[in-house]
Amino acid sequence: MHIVIIAPFPKDADHINGGVAGATKYLADELVKKNGIQVTIVVPRSNVGETTYEKWDNYQVYRVGAKRIWFILPGTIYAVIVGRGKLNKVIRRLKPDLVHYQGCAFLASNCKVPHILTVHGIAEYDALQNWKGAIRWLRWLVLKITEDYGRRRVPHIIMLSKYAQELLKEKIRAQKTWLIENPIANSYFNVDWQFEPGRILCCSRIMPLKNILGMIKAFIHIVQRFPHSRLRLAGTPDTDYLRACKQEIESNNLQNRVRFLGNLSVKDVQFELSKANCLAIPSFQENAPLTVEEAMAVGVPVVGAKVGGIPDMVENEKTGFLVDPNDTKSICQAISKILSDETLARSMGHRAEMVAKKRFMASVICEQTLGAYNEILAKGR
Repeated sequence: MHIVIIAPFPKDADHINGGVAGATKYLADELVKKNGIQVTIVVPRSNVGETTYEKWDNYQVYRVGAKRIWFILPGTIYAVIVGRGKLNKVIRRLKPDLVHYQGCAFLASNCKVPHILTVHGIAEYDALQNWKGAIRWLRWLVLKITEDYGRRRVPHIIMLSKYAQELLKEKIRAQKTWLIENPIANSYFNVDWQFEPGRILCCSRIMPLKNILGMIKAFIHIVQRFPHSRLRLAGTPDTDYLRACKQEIESNNLQNRVRFLGNLSVKDVQFELSKANCLAIPSFQENAPLTVEEAMAVGVPVVGAKVGGIPDMVENEKTGFLVDPNDTKSICQAISKILSDETLARSMGHRAEMVAKKRFMASVICEQTLGAYNEILAKGR
């Protein structure tokens, strides 16, 4: 069986930027362990003019070229005008048995090969959080039209959360949907959690959607109660938003307490998790964040926003706490409970790890995904 996966993909195995790229790599790594499975990754838009080819250890990676002028336009506009056509040419040349689209529903619309779409996020909802002014509503409209168009024309869909299933149930016409969560690398389960008291980790992009500024404001109160606490912020930054975050830190004299780590390698993420007293994810909107799964696999208690798919992942008062992302007091109180009670932190961490082994291991997710592939191909035959 030859599977082509359409997705963003890391340039090297140690540096993964974004949950979709991570989930794609972890799934591909597991799929190629199966007899008779060939995997090819196709990145739908790269920043080089010509399509490039890479030979990785166990699979091939194609990056569809896009001339620099196209990077002026949002990815959705590029996909509508030229991207889907260029991508389909590559797919026809590869002659796969099945195509698995990771996100971007429009690209998956009207594909002529048996195919399946994983809905990683509700792009039009994300646009409302990340942008302001007239451009916010313009992006929302473009994404709503194109994503709705694609989701209504894909026959098979994987949902990552019950939240997405419920939200989109009136907007899709798929023959069948599956609930299959994101996979994470097995190496996360081998990390030795020896946390440093008061060390708080946020591991997500530094952008408005992720509410990092709200986390910093909550930390202002946390550090008053726990003077030795530290906040570590890992992720690729949005320049303007990063500037606002740094201004908030400087105005409260927290420069020695808060550190921006940038986009970390997988090993560095695992190191940060091994030292974290808790993971905080106070986002305004999420579907099924990979960082929550990774923290749970290590055994780190999670303080997550009560939005999107997070309540299906974090069991309140058992594997962490659920909070209102708009209420810095709520975030502060939940994190303070974990920082002040080592027994509670260890109990939550242990339970989180047990849940992660049952739900998020790449081997488990691979079997579920293969079941969907086989069902689709059997129906086609």
